[in-house]
Amino acid sequence: MGCKSFGVNQMFVDLYRVGINGLHDALKKADESGLTDRAEIVELILQSLASSNYIPSSQDESYRMALWREYLRFKGKDFSEFFSAVDLIVRGEPGEELDRFLQMTNAVFADFELRPVIMVEPPAPGERSPQLVVGNEAVVCGAVGRAQFKSAVQKSFSDW
Repeated sequence: MGCKSFGVNQMFVDLYRVGINGLHDALKKADESGLTDRAEIVELILQSLASSNYIPSSQDESYRMALWREYLRFKGKDFSEFFSAVDLIVRGEPGEELDRFLQMTNAVFADFELRPVIMVEPPAPGERSPQLVVGNEAVVCGAVGRAQFKSAVQKSFSDW
């Protein structure tokens, strides 16, 4: 039996996938509550989840954003404004190739419900350009197709 058999749903909190017990029921309860204020809705969801989930106080704001994103998803609304941010470095020379690479970076990370915060740097001598760097590792080098770019990004997630 998979986790879904026990009422556990997965969601991203920052860059981490976490299991939440009873999420669907909490979202449904919030939807049926008649509340319209974001803070009140999220508080109701948190209260509904409190007895069967551990939510570290140090990550309270991250959970609140993730729960709001899940509520918007539940309602069928656009939640892209609430994607988790991820710091990235893109190295490359200014120009059309770098612009295309930056557009691809944004599009691929959006597929993973992540919002890249990109710092652009010049390439190091002899380095392929453009280049996506996560941490200290080059994840994508040069102009590649979307499928290859997405695959390389997905493989890098386990290193975060």
